[in-house]
Amino acid sequence: GPLPETDNGPPGVSMQRIIKVTSLTGLLILLWSALFAPTFRLPFFWDDYHLIRSYTGPEIRSAFHAVPDPDQIETPGLRPCSILLYNFQGSKFGENIFAHHVFMVVLMGIFMIAAGMLLLEVGLHFYQLAIVLALFVCSRIFASLVLWISLSHLLLAYIFIVLTAYFFVLWTKKGRWSWFLLMLVAGTLATFTREETYTLPIVLVILWLISFFDRDQWPGVAMAALSLCAIVLFHYVLWHILVPNALSPQFTLGAVKRVFTAIKASCLPRGLAMVGTIDILLGALWIIFVVGLIWMFAKFARPRVRRQFLGVYCLGVLLCLPALGIGRPFGIALPTLAFMTAISITVGEVFTQIQMRGDTRDWQRPAVTAGIILGLVIGIGGGVRRSLEVADSLRPNCAVRVLRDGEFLFDQLNRTVTIPAQRQNAGLARLESFGIRSATDLTRLKANLQSNRASYRQNIPTGNSLFLSKYDYLSF
Repeated sequence: GPLPETDNGPPGVSMQRIIKVTSLTGLLILLWSALFAPTFRLPFFWDDYHLIRSYTGPEIRSAFHAVPDPDQIETPGLRPCSILLYNFQGSKFGENIFAHHVFMVVLMGIFMIAAGMLLLEVGLHFYQLAIVLALFVCSRIFASLVLWISLSHLLLAYIFIVLTAYFFVLWTKKGRWSWFLLMLVAGTLATFTREETYTLPIVLVILWLISFFDRDQWPGVAMAALSLCAIVLFHYVLWHILVPNALSPQFTLGAVKRVFTAIKASCLPRGLAMVGTIDILLGALWIIFVVGLIWMFAKFARPRVRRQFLGVYCLGVLLCLPALGIGRPFGIALPTLAFMTAISITVGEVFTQIQMRGDTRDWQRPAVTAGIILGLVIGIGGGVRRSLEVADSLRPNCAVRVLRDGEFLFDQLNRTVTIPAQRQNAGLARLESFGIRSATDLTRLKANLQSNRASYRQNIPTGNSLFLSKYDYLSF
């Protein structure tokens, strides 16, 4: 049940709970960092070249009434908070790539702590939270988010989104206006960082329904949801007035397919793509584990917990809706957390019911426990394996990475690209070490990859020659 609150900290926040969540997060991130220590030296990649830098005053001001990217290369959006973050990173860390990667890990840690506090507040037990965070840290999406530095703004948006939900929960429970105001502030910052907040008003209502439903709280819940809806509508109207070619949701067959792809990928810690016998086997075993777990859950679970599971699953589907605009393999952290939470709910309920039921045979209890542990190990192991392959796709000698970096370094985008001189020189030197000295060489490499992929596949990722990674970074 809920942990006892202490007198330390703001009303409604348990310091004991904060310490436990922070300790768990710190341990998991330290273990991940130890395993992925070589990635902390990975150089700037693709969009990093022109986004992570110091910005001039006019460039920063323009982000509040025009596209956030002064070079006008990125997706058109009204995201002024993202430029403020990029300017902080570029000004504070400069060309210190190690510091940039540490900063990304710190941002991810803050996101996980906020998510952990929210999940405990809505009723998860601590061991269930440990399952959620362990599966998440070892998943493909975790590595995809942390290893690309210019995704820092997406992590910042996730932090604000989760904090909005957390302050909403405290507002409905405690009725303090301070929580309501903090919710509005966090929701506004999230909206002006990324558009993933557009589903937040509905998300908050579902959170209330599945965690602590009380009819007497309905006016406060409605006020919170409508206030966030007003913020979202204001941003949407402002975005489409100020930003040319503003992105809008698409309700086509292709858009629906993108949403289903995001849903499927979010349910699999290792990701949707499967290449090779081992990966297919790990993916199949995880699916068998989840199907068996849900079957036992449907058979034994109490009605209240069934409603919680269904509500959390609906949250996961709802959080995949941004794919109606653009389906991004690095944009499914929130639905992944939701689906992993649904898994932890089934694990907790099945384990509890098997232990408590009087008609359970003696051999069934250890068998179910062993099956749950084995299934979670398969999910964690498969996620780590795919995460290592994500890291491979960002090695300096990965051929696809060379092509993407070359687009910026050899001015292949038909636009003026602003890249710090030291970073550009370092990038050009890396490409030259692989025999890529001009745009012509880049075009030749692209043609070679299309006609002779097998030879690049045979090269060793850790060597000096160009190779093709097993999975592309942008694959689900």
